[in-house]
Amino acid sequence: MTIDYNELKKGGFLRQKQKDQFVLRLRTLGGNLTGEQLRQIADLAERYGKGYVHLTTRMGAEIPWIDIKDYDAIRKEVKELGLRTGTCGPRIRTVVACPGNEICQHGIMNSRVNATHLDENFFGREVPMKTKLAVSGCPNSCAKPQENDIGFVGVVEPVLREDKCISCGLCEKTCKVGAITIVDQKPQIDENKCLYDGNCIASCPVDAWEAGRKGFDAYAGGKIGRLPQLGVKVARFVPEEEVVVTVEKILKAFTNLGDKGERIANTINRVGVEAFIAGMGE
Repeated sequence: MTIDYNELKKGGFLRQKQKDQFVLRLRTLGGNLTGEQLRQIADLAERYGKGYVHLTTRMGAEIPWIDIKDYDAIRKEVKELGLRTGTCGPRIRTVVACPGNEICQHGIMNSRVNATHLDENFFGREVPMKTKLAVSGCPNSCAKPQENDIGFVGVVEPVLREDKCISCGLCEKTCKVGAITIVDQKPQIDENKCLYDGNCIASCPVDAWEAGRKGFDAYAGGKIGRLPQLGVKVARFVPEEEVVVTVEKILKAFTNLGDKGERIANTINRVGVEAFIAGMGE
């Protein structure tokens, strides 16, 4: 039997260290699985593996100990069940996401919906080097977007209605980074410190702080591994309808400016942040 390992990796089948044994990688949409999907995955693990499932750091599920002779059978079942396989190699990987504003009290943006749109548009696309995406609904960054090649952080701009403000100082006390100070009995914001997390808006007892712009701050160039680094901000207040377009711009800059074997972080380190951002608009 001739085995094309590159095609197996592309389809979510990864070689184990043991001869003829493989791991089946399944992906989720923003970390969500239905109860039925969980039961299906458990059944596959019991019939084709050793009865257990490994949960990955990218919110996927892997079934190890699949014999190569069962490859065609399990691949057919996975397709029939509608489960989504992961991938490996120089491609766009599973998009990870936090619960977002659907569930989390801190959420500003809908992480699940935007992660789903990104998966639909980009998962499995061939790129110069592996590329990972993440979406967080607020600056708490629970999905670690700054550690991904491309990441999005939900943000909201606080706008003060001075006529409503009662100078209670609660927003100053609530701001975790000291971006708000009371000057002449009115709150002032230091935009260089502000995280745009909306805590001042949520805490104001008289709704003097209102939501202005809402969207995502976009980051590029994060990675973990042997030489980890955080991504840099390449766009601010990206509206939901432009998230996919922004990823396309980042990938365009990466494709045009990147050298063989580089991840986005390496390209940015080599050409500089300004040149990379300029490449997004060319």
